[in-house]
Amino acid sequence: MASGKLYSIFYSKCPRCNCGNLYEDNNAFHLSKLTRMHKTCSCCGQRYELETGFYYGAMYVSYGLSVALVIPLIGLLYWGLHLDVFSISLITFGVVVVMFPLIFRWSRNIWLNMFVAYDEEFRCDQSEKRLSNKR
Repeated sequence: MASGKLYSIFYSKCPRCNCGNLYEDNNAFHLSKLTRMHKTCSCCGQRYELETGFYYGAMYVSYGLSVALVIPLIGLLYWGLHLDVFSISLITFGVVVVMFPLIFRWSRNIWLNMFVAYDEEFRCDQSEKRLSNKR
């Protein structure tokens, strides 16, 4: 099983065990379920909302991800394809709208991963071994 921060961020897995899903629906483009997260990890029990209003900080991460997407895109459209300002604005707006669900979830995933460390001991296969040893 893969492990680490990037795996947790891109696959929306628990940052502590890299096993449990963060969201009720893994498809970010099911917009009605975009924000629905599990309360705790089904594998290790890690709480996903560490305190009330925890994910407000993810807005800063979202801003950074959006800037990292938009600046190179504008550069490519302006200097690479030599498009006019209206076309650049229209294309950039379209890309940001389409990417919004992914940026939203990735920013939450990154924010949670900043505060919860990966712990090899809590991997699902390790948890099963721990439980069998206690019996």
